[in-house]
Amino acid sequence: MGAAVTPTTTVIRRRTRARLEGSKYKATSATTFMKINLDGSLFRTLDPAMRQRIARGAVWSIVGAGCASGLAMAANVICARFLGSTKFGELAIVLSTTNLFTTLFTSGLSMTASKYVAENRDTDPKRAGTLIGFSWVTSIAVGLATVLLILPLAPWLSREVLEASGLAGAVSLGALVMFFGALNGSQVGALSGLEAFNQVAYGNLVRGIATIVFVTIGAALGGITGALLGYIGVGAVTAAYYQALLRRECAAKNIAINYAFGRKDLTILWKFTLPVLVTTFSFTPAAWWSNVLLARTSGYSEAGVFNAAFHWQLFILFFSNAVSRIGLPMLSNVRAERDAEKYKRCLAINFLLTGAPALAIAVPVCLCAPFIVGLYGPSFQHGASALALISIAAVFSAINLPVGHALWSLEATTPAILLGLLNGVVLVLAAYALSGRGAAGLAGAYVIMGAVQTAVNIPFMLWLLRNKFTPAPACQEALA
Repeated sequence: MGAAVTPTTTVIRRRTRARLEGSKYKATSATTFMKINLDGSLFRTLDPAMRQRIARGAVWSIVGAGCASGLAMAANVICARFLGSTKFGELAIVLSTTNLFTTLFTSGLSMTASKYVAENRDTDPKRAGTLIGFSWVTSIAVGLATVLLILPLAPWLSREVLEASGLAGAVSLGALVMFFGALNGSQVGALSGLEAFNQVAYGNLVRGIATIVFVTIGAALGGITGALLGYIGVGAVTAAYYQALLRRECAAKNIAINYAFGRKDLTILWKFTLPVLVTTFSFTPAAWWSNVLLARTSGYSEAGVFNAAFHWQLFILFFSNAVSRIGLPMLSNVRAERDAEKYKRCLAINFLLTGAPALAIAVPVCLCAPFIVGLYGPSFQHGASALALISIAAVFSAINLPVGHALWSLEATTPAILLGLLNGVVLVLAAYALSGRGAAGLAGAYVIMGAVQTAVNIPFMLWLLRNKFTPAPACQEALA
């Protein structure tokens, strides 16, 4: 009789394990994300192989992004001095418009390649090769479709939206910049999925060198048109280089790139790529319209000043963006292992590696803002306040980078879309209220958006982790 009512040793162990896992989650979920320390103890909780992967990926990403960001900043300063604030503002609006369409139609391709290649490279190399080929073919098709869409719309966009009919030719050239942007996004996504961050770093170096050579020479000789021709050259050189790197990396990992794909691969577009596109559509047009609104309200000169300041946000975030590139592929790969604690530790380390460097760089940029804007020329001198505000917005942006990677790696597509929409709505409303105050007003709108984004994203992410990784109840374990 006693044996009939007394749990077996196996059941007792299962119940005990469930209680321990539940208590450990409750004890660590808050401390992991709210009390991340700087002495490296969190990093040491990972196994040596994972520590090596994070360290190697972070170092190579930082080196590549640092080179590309530094050279791009130098190119922008030189272009601004050649073009002046008004022409530089016109170039910025054209590039902002091209980036709008590039991001809308191609961002999902990069993230799709990164996520699914990372998930399959170890368990199913053949499928990983098919996904790489699928991503490449899709990026070419999407890039060509975008070009064919923009070319006939260029006169209308420049006349009715940008209120500068003379920019029709520049917008047409921007369509070719978009095409190579689509190719580059797919290639970087595939390389990131393979965790070939050293190859991405080499590609970033090539891009940076090409930018400072082609774009600055183009701006000096041909103004806005010359600069855009330079950007087209940069895209072509970078695409050729990345493709050679991708083929070599696949060969080294015994992955055969396959361009024959079927219905199973096409479902990925609906399941993952489309939600990413919708999420991007929720925010990217808001950022573009805010820039256009500034140009229409305060003039292209103020748009040029804001663009100069905004490039410093990219500089502040270069370390954070570089490190964050390892986030989605690594979290996706760890999730495939179904190790909840390992996932949470990796995510916590991503928070530390993205937030702390941005803050460390933003502070001196704020303090040196008057000197920095002076480098661009006398017409940019009043932009110091805009640069200081953009520096604050950059810190908020860095804090929220890992949240997006967590959402997509956990396939929380609907929340990602809604959070992106919230960011876009807040930015546009703040821009309508503040863009009349010039570059500083739009910079302030970005600060408001960042503060709201952080206040919503962090609590939601903690709730999501609690629900995704809550251990099964003890009774369910006992019945297993």
